[in-house]
Amino acid sequence: MTGSIELADVSRALFMLSMDEADRAMAALTANWAPADDVMADLTAALATATASDRARALGDVFRDHELPHDHANECYRAAFYFSGEAEELSSNPLYAHYLAHRSGAMIDKWIHYFPVYHRHLERYRGAPVRVLEIGVYRGGGLDMWQRYFGPDATVVGLDVDEAAVRAVGGRYVVELGDQEDPEVLRRINAEHGPFDVIIDDGGHTMAQQIVTAETMFPLLRDGGTFIVEDCHTSYWDYYQGGLKRPGTFIEWVKDRLDDEHSRYHVAIDRASIWATHLDGAHVYDSVVVLDKAERFRPFSEVGGSSSYLRSDRVSESYLADALAARDQLQAELDAIRGEVSALRDEMDRSTDRSATEVIENDRSARLALQRMRRESVENNAELERLQADLASANGRLLESWEQIRLMRGSVSWRLTGPIRAVRRLMSR
Repeated sequence: MTGSIELADVSRALFMLSMDEADRAMAALTANWAPADDVMADLTAALATATASDRARALGDVFRDHELPHDHANECYRAAFYFSGEAEELSSNPLYAHYLAHRSGAMIDKWIHYFPVYHRHLERYRGAPVRVLEIGVYRGGGLDMWQRYFGPDATVVGLDVDEAAVRAVGGRYVVELGDQEDPEVLRRINAEHGPFDVIIDDGGHTMAQQIVTAETMFPLLRDGGTFIVEDCHTSYWDYYQGGLKRPGTFIEWVKDRLDDEHSRYHVAIDRASIWATHLDGAHVYDSVVVLDKAERFRPFSEVGGSSSYLRSDRVSESYLADALAARDQLQAELDAIRGEVSALRDEMDRSTDRSATEVIENDRSARLALQRMRRESVENNAELERLQADLASANGRLLESWEQIRLMRGSVSWRLTGPIRAVRRLMSR
């Protein structure tokens, strides 16, 4: 590969693609640049795709895959977006509409695919008296956008390390100066202007800045609030102390929070941390992480869809009720017999404490009473065994009733006659 391709040449090539002139686009790309054979082959394939949008997108992929300047790929993807008509679809998004309408206003630098993410998670706050903190003010364009989006009742506050940010807003907003990597600065902002309902971290994007800000401000966020971290792709770039699966990056930190969110399923996870108790949701998008804060109730499972809480068929319900009543009656009779048997045994024990000879010789009536008690004990034991057998039989019938009801409700005929039963229930009211 000889020479280097300039952004101006890429822009000319994209202009040619907008007029559906792929050959002239290739000529513009190679006017001052001789790509290597493999790059040339990929460029040729990219420009052979169907539409101008497809060609621009494929061209951006070539620049990205061959690690050519990032700005070149960005310009191609930008052109693909506008060639495709997606911009028209996105124009209904109020944040993107504001962005388009204020191209000559205060400077704002945003990745376009952020706007749908913002709107999805922040729309519920619009028109409410919410408190919003934007970290990373730059020249104030973001503060203008958020104020317009949330409405006049919202309080929008900024934090930046650059005094130029304070001058840029001209007193329209409160912009505090300070380093977001300093927890004391963050706590002071919260004490003076919070608690916040929405926090948007568009600051320095280094790993320490993002992690310190999240660990400090998420616990201070109002319950039910939303915490957004932008430009999380820096977790993959060395310049920001990032790297793929590198320990200590913000993305790896987010993965640990997913473990915290599942603390009730493993004893090794701290169940008392703010992330275990109040991280209600973690949403990961391309370069954006959204954390929802809300105190969560303990997870539990429950079975629904049974007749335990719905009005069931009259026949099956009465059949079941009769079986239950019969079982309860047998249980009551059994308890009564057991009481009588226990009383007889106590009486026998008291009688046999006396001398057997004295009972036989001196008290014929006692002998007769003793015989009667023994006879009644045998009869009661027999009755007790009968009632126990009846109770076992009733329990068996009860189980059979449940099984018959379950099979009946699972049959085709049951499902097909559902509407008829519904009509009958309505007519019986």
